[in-house]
Amino acid sequence: MHTTLILLLIIYFLDSLVNPVSDKPRKSIFNDPTVKTCILLLSLVPEAITSAMVRPLVPYMIRTLSLDLPADKLEGQIGARCGLFASAFFMPRLVMNIVWGAASDSMGRKPILLLGLVFGGLTTLALGLNTSSFYDALACRFVAGVFSGNGVVVKGALSEIHQDEKGRSWAFTLYGSIYALSGILGPIIGGVLMEKTRSNPFGISASPYFGICIFGVTLSAMALVMISICFRETKNRRVSVPYVSPKHVARKKEWFLFTAIKSPALIINILLYMLLAFCNMFWGSILPLLFSTPTQFGGLGFSPKDASFVMTIPSISNLLCQTFVCEWIVNKIGAHKSFCLAIAMVIPATFGLGVMGGTIGVFVMPVVVICLAMIGFIDALADLSITIMISESAPANALGSAFGLTSTFSAAVRTLAGPFAGKAWKHASLELHSTSAVFRSVHAAALASVIIAWSSQGLAKNQKVQDRNRRRSSLRGPEM
Repeated sequence: MHTTLILLLIIYFLDSLVNPVSDKPRKSIFNDPTVKTCILLLSLVPEAITSAMVRPLVPYMIRTLSLDLPADKLEGQIGARCGLFASAFFMPRLVMNIVWGAASDSMGRKPILLLGLVFGGLTTLALGLNTSSFYDALACRFVAGVFSGNGVVVKGALSEIHQDEKGRSWAFTLYGSIYALSGILGPIIGGVLMEKTRSNPFGISASPYFGICIFGVTLSAMALVMISICFRETKNRRVSVPYVSPKHVARKKEWFLFTAIKSPALIINILLYMLLAFCNMFWGSILPLLFSTPTQFGGLGFSPKDASFVMTIPSISNLLCQTFVCEWIVNKIGAHKSFCLAIAMVIPATFGLGVMGGTIGVFVMPVVVICLAMIGFIDALADLSITIMISESAPANALGSAFGLTSTFSAAVRTLAGPFAGKAWKHASLELHSTSAVFRSVHAAALASVIIAWSSQGLAKNQKVQDRNRRRSSLRGPEM
């Protein structure tokens, strides 16, 4: 990251020398679609790395911060508190995702990106300074969720830069690769920093997670400088160059909230995204519990360092699949069939992990590794496919709003899925004594997703034809 920032600064100053300020519109390297895409994706690194560092350590963090609970009641409440901790981040996104998406459509992408980076860094610092209060940690995550709209903004900007399916496939593959690479580096960095951090250089009393949070703050500061200097808006929002019919102008304001109602394909894709978000949030909440819980309570009894290590496996698989496999699959069989293929694999992957709960033996780790690798492939292919499906079903003048609306519904599902997963874990491990039962709701969601996605392929094809005809008629202009 340091090297990338230095290189971008050098390019910026060289570009200023080669293209001095004049009255004519200047040609800048930062207006190149590829460079602009890379800058946008690098702005996601702070949030992605910080989330990846913290995620495997949440159960251990909750145990450290739950000083208000008696020792004999701690283990019974750890699942519920982990779910609450996760949902605190997604609850404000019920409203704010669509707010940030619409704001970026009207005000531009850059101001929203900068705002997200500033508050992302501040809330991460506050979380690191918290030493004993679980509820203060919840407040930090809640405020972080309010300003966590950069992912929505970047998706809208990428859809604006790349108008064709091939370009979007490439851009969204890189988008997924950022999170996959962060998922590899984050747990490793987090595990190492947590082992070494017992105090901070300023002499302030802080948690063992202070080093992790300071690292995240540093990344936010670097990304803030990079976006301020290097990023160019993807679209001029003050001047309208192409011809737009008066009828289209009169209806333009409708797109903000009524796009989904007017586009059945978008409604279905939002529903599929919600089901995928439920599955992702559910196993994202269950896996740290499965790894950290002692074997007598249905877990695998991993140490924090071991749990962080195995949590890198889905991200390694995700990155490899994003780089070498996913784009090829989507281009070969299409986004809908790719989504069906990915989501169908959820059932065997999660069933294998559930069966391993409470088991001791040399075969446990190989099975866990295989199942986690499958989850990485599922995340990579399903996320790329559904993102392309949404971008194709949304109108071009409201891509930010469409992704904001999608993320809002996704946040609603994630807000509920976290606590639900915590209660499901408690019920399966402490009451049923069968961790294989914990993933039943995920299996039902996966089956429903396959049925819906497969049956909606014809609707998606009709939507493409209508959009193509609409673009041709708008480019033709008024008839003489």
